[in-house]
Amino acid sequence: MSEKNCPLCLQENHCDVVAKQGCWCNKVTVPQALLDLIDEQAKNKHYICNVCISRFISDPDSFYNKQASKKVDLS
Repeated sequence: MSEKNCPLCLQENHCDVVAKQGCWCNKVTVPQALLDLIDEQAKNKHYICNVCISRFISDPDSFYNKQASKKVDLS
């Protein structure tokens, strides 16, 4: 999996942290409970996308249920 992919949904995370104007990811607070869902192998290597962050914030229970039904291979 590329570092440009969200470790939760596997879609492109659209992170542009190296851009001169900065990135959306510098303006959002990611809930610790969402960070805790990331596999240890992906922590500090992959960025969660804005879609997953928004979905988690709006309905954490539904997000947990969808993640529990997925098996993500990060190797």
